Amino acid sequence: MEDDSGIFAGETVEEFRTYEDFLDSQIKPLDLFYLEDQELARQLVELGHKGSSLEREEFETRKAAAEAFRLASGSQQK
Repeated sequence: MEDDSGIFAGETVEEFRTYEDFLDSQIKPLDLFYLEDQELARQLVELGHKGSSLEREEFETRKAAAEAFRLASGSQQK
């Protein structure tokens, strides 16, 4: 189930180290069986044909904001 932020329920950008990891999380083994190309599978996810249509720039922005929030929260607790 996708929420209005483009991330599936239970997933946040903090869970993924890179944008490619985020894309790969939405690719299933059966997708790779038929497509036979991981880059093509990633492109389909990125374009919104499968999974979330979160673009790289938006992912990076959310990732940076989450990291800044984490650092700010950590410094306030000390």
